[in-house]
Amino acid sequence: MFKISISIISVLILLLAIYSATIVSIDYFGDENSKLPEPRHDMRMFHEPSPEIRKNEIELEKEYRKNEVSREISQIDSMLKNIENKNYESVKTDLEQERLRIQNDLDLDIKRMDLDMLRMHP
Repeated sequence: MFKISISIISVLILLLAIYSATIVSIDYFGDENSKLPEPRHDMRMFHEPSPEIRKNEIELEKEYRKNEVSREISQIDSMLKNIENKNYESVKTDLEQERLRIQNDLDLDIKRMDLDMLRMHP
């Protein structure tokens, strides 16, 4: 008699577990939750900066480029004045300095690209 009552209780517990699992799954997978969630536009990969940060970076880059262009224009104007005054030694030194600056910029750009590639493929 004891074994039969334990068997009946076990079957009832099993039925109760199946029933509660069914209720929970119906609630979880019901009509309102069956829809796929809306894609969030602010979801980004972990390495992508937020749009505000990216906008600020672009503004800084733009300002830097403007300053760089105005500096190069003034340097060219200075070279033209030196050529008009036949001051060729000064033009020569300016051109050598410009060559070194371009070479350094190129080296830095190559190093930056290498670092970017390392970040992409760790």
